[in-house]
Amino acid sequence: LTYNYSFSQSINEFCIENTSSSHRTHVYSITITYTGVLSSGGNNNSSSSSSSSSSNSSSNKPSSSSSNSSSSSNTQLSGSYTGTYYASLSTTTNGKTLVKELSSIINANAKDVGYNGLKEAYKKTDVKPGTNIIWDMYSNCSYTAGSSFAGSYNKEGDGYNREHSIPQSWFNEASPMKADLFHVYPTDAYVNNRRGSYPFGEVSNPSYTSGNGSKVGSSSNSLYSGTVFEPIDEYKGDFARTYFYMATRYMSKLGSWTKGEAQKVFSGSYPYLTAYSVDLFTKWAEEDPVSQKEIDRNNAVYSLQKNRNPYIDHPEFVEIIWG
Repeated sequence: LTYNYSFSQSINEFCIENTSSSHRTHVYSITITYTGVLSSGGNNNSSSSSSSSSSNSSSNKPSSSSSNSSSSSNTQLSGSYTGTYYASLSTTTNGKTLVKELSSIINANAKDVGYNGLKEAYKKTDVKPGTNIIWDMYSNCSYTAGSSFAGSYNKEGDGYNREHSIPQSWFNEASPMKADLFHVYPTDAYVNNRRGSYPFGEVSNPSYTSGNGSKVGSSSNSLYSGTVFEPIDEYKGDFARTYFYMATRYMSKLGSWTKGEAQKVFSGSYPYLTAYSVDLFTKWAEEDPVSQKEIDRNNAVYSLQKNRNPYIDHPEFVEIIWG
């Protein structure tokens, strides 16, 4: 027995204020269009008239990793990346050697897009699939890439700006760190300001919570007792792999990052992250595996900045270096 069916969909998204909590809420108006055939055998042969955006959640995690055949006989790579970017690696078993070789690879041809170039870059690296809407990891608000950039702001929802996930004050606003796309994300300007220069961490008693659940408050980790900023669970792995990248690319500079809380997070010698950071970020990386969002962003950044984040391409490197 076979049934013909049709269904229609469109999604409109915007940010409104919850007057009772001063938070903002993501609102959707949905219409869906599908055509296809349902049969009594249970098969659903359908086609969609339009593609939908994927979210960075458990449903957006790659279901399996493909094998990476390297041109070097000494390397055995098991991540999802299948190109030749890491072909020069001599080892994937010695963490100290591996991180140094990765540092050389990701620095070799890296291009500085410039601080002013970030706004244009975000149109390619940080929009939700099939849209021109900024993928903001700090809020539920929707911003049009380019036109919603905040010159001034008073509350969540007033616009987005450039968020240095490693506060730029820690490295004295120096280049190329200042405009490295792998750690400078577009986020809600007000939430960015509330985060300030606090390290990432897990909060015990929040003093501030954003509309999407990001929090500021006292650290619950015994290895760090200060104030921290905690992103929502769905993006914790993203930020962990950001910090692994930064520790790897800038290992030779980390000893000079002495301002703020930099030395509570980074170390000038192997493994280039403090015990606190290793404890926090390896946990986050394991609990929030690489998402399709990260894979797509990694490829987009590579097209502009000409380098890659190896911990997105090969998350198994985390265990080798910091496990």
